[in-house]
Amino acid sequence: MPHLYFARDPSPFAVKPQGSRDGGLIDLSPDGAPHEILIGLSQRRPRVYIERVQVEAEGFLANLDVQFTPGLNVIIGARGTGKTSLIELIRYALNAGAFTADAAAIGNQQALAVLEGGAVTVTVNDSGVQYVITRTSSGHIASSGGRSFPCTVLAQNEVEAVGAQAAGRLHLLDRFRPTREGTGRSLLGLQTEIESLTQELHAAIQEGSLLREQISSLAAVPEELAAAQAEQQSILAASQATEAERSRLLKLQASTETAALEAATIEQAVHASQTLTRTLFAAKGQTEQVLPPASSAKPDVILGPARECLAAIDRHLAAAEKLASQMMGILTEAQHRSAERRHEIDSQGRQLRQLLNSVQAGVGSATRRVAELQEQHGQLIALRKRLSQHTDVFQRLSKQRDGLYEQLDDLRSRIFSERREAADQLNARLLPLVKVSVTRSSSTAEYESAIIEALRGSGLHYNTLARLIVSAVSPLELASWVELGQHIKLANTLDVTPDRAAAIVGALRRSGVSRIVSAGIDDGVTLSLLDGRDYKTSDRLSIGQRCTVVLPVLLGHHGDPLLIDQPEDHLDNAFIASTLVPALRRRTSPDQFIFASHNANIPVLGNADRIIVMDSDGDRGYVRQSGPLDAHEIVQSVTQIMEGGPEAFSARARFYGAQLGPSI
Repeated sequence: MPHLYFARDPSPFAVKPQGSRDGGLIDLSPDGAPHEILIGLSQRRPRVYIERVQVEAEGFLANLDVQFTPGLNVIIGARGTGKTSLIELIRYALNAGAFTADAAAIGNQQALAVLEGGAVTVTVNDSGVQYVITRTSSGHIASSGGRSFPCTVLAQNEVEAVGAQAAGRLHLLDRFRPTREGTGRSLLGLQTEIESLTQELHAAIQEGSLLREQISSLAAVPEELAAAQAEQQSILAASQATEAERSRLLKLQASTETAALEAATIEQAVHASQTLTRTLFAAKGQTEQVLPPASSAKPDVILGPARECLAAIDRHLAAAEKLASQMMGILTEAQHRSAERRHEIDSQGRQLRQLLNSVQAGVGSATRRVAELQEQHGQLIALRKRLSQHTDVFQRLSKQRDGLYEQLDDLRSRIFSERREAADQLNARLLPLVKVSVTRSSSTAEYESAIIEALRGSGLHYNTLARLIVSAVSPLELASWVELGQHIKLANTLDVTPDRAAAIVGALRRSGVSRIVSAGIDDGVTLSLLDGRDYKTSDRLSIGQRCTVVLPVLLGHHGDPLLIDQPEDHLDNAFIASTLVPALRRRTSPDQFIFASHNANIPVLGNADRIIVMDSDGDRGYVRQSGPLDAHEIVQSVTQIMEGGPEAFSARARFYGAQLGPSI
């Protein structure tokens, strides 16, 4: 069985430099000369930006209507004016997701609280074409053209959480993969198919175990039948039975075996037919849930063709259900005729045994014993045939699953290559300060969790065993060994006793391995910051240092709108001025950043394209002003809100001038 999810020797997955690609961004080197950076992956999206947000609700942001532009948009305002709520409404409307589960839950709650039963509408401009997406508080989404648009939204404190959590770092790097949406759907589809096939294999294993038990209980029948036939032959030879009576007896006994085989075959067919009928009935019931009832008031233009297809499916299912019912009737009649035939054979045999027993004592019991064993032998033949068919089905399902798993592994390999390429491109831009690395199939938490769940209640030390198994055995290997009962292979791989391995296999076999074999095995992403002469990984950094690592990576992606609530949190002004602001000023025309901020350096030094000034009357938040950075009223608002007013700004200027003199 191939080892299909990670290599024990990690060397094949070491990050290697990739060759240059066509296209790229223009960045400025320290001396001001342009050079090509961050090429390829982040350049493949058309110009997409959020143009407008409208709120239809009775809540805090009732009737809000905000315009945005490409470039840098900065939302400013005192605390409690709705800046964070506006960003969370955009996340909610575009179903943008989050980097952490906590951020997703909190953001969703805040959006629903603001909407209070209403709806939010976002207008997205894609290369000059407007698309309108509306989402209600009940979760219903209506989108013109059926389009969805990716964007990245980070709530307050979510930036530092990205660096701390493995899933967040992986999500961050995946923003640079142009195929991330398609490969995500493909991964889920393959995992679902693999899980479904494994459930079928589990059912087949249980049925196979039952068949083997039944066969085992009849294992002595052939030998006992041969002995009983020899004894019968001996008694008949010594009796005065005629040749015709002997011949008739042997034919009746052969018929007994044939009838028993026939009855067992029909019984199996009846059982399979009942299962098929239930499946068809369930499928017919599911069609009723596919589409809502049609309205009689107006023609269903959009869903009409789909309803026609569904009606055709219903007709075919109804026809299939009718045929299945007819087949069930035929099989039931066959059962009845088979039972009558067996009764007739048994009656004739009983009469003949009585006749023979009258001529020679002992003939009746000997022939009755042969008849009983021949019936059991017929059942044994039927069980062996069923087991052979079952084995063929098991092998077919296993082969099919192996093929799907190979597809899954190929897809994971392609995703890893994309991630490695994205990391190389980021490193070309961010080294030596920040380093990004990718490790193949190092995130096995879901696999480990599936093993723990399967072993829970078994009496085994499942936490320790799960870690041991994950480090040495792939999900497909483990599933195959469990299904085939190959505990010795597990014992040798884990270096445990055969008895312990048998207990593990037995526990996993009872609980099933469908979740184990379909568990997600993902790559690991490491973000490191140069601290002195050494690199420290982001999970070992302070909160501020994590933001120092994550923000340059976020700003390196071009194409999707980027929304951040208070990116300055945990950052000192030196970093904002030296790193964050230059990154913002290097933005290209397709880029759109929407930041909510209290730090004047971001809009002013970042040369914001639009400032949105939020205000509140205590009951409702609203847009007080909106316009370019150099508009007089915007300058006044920035000075008042972000600098503390003209007097505070002038006082600081006088202080710095007095202390630093001409150097400023």
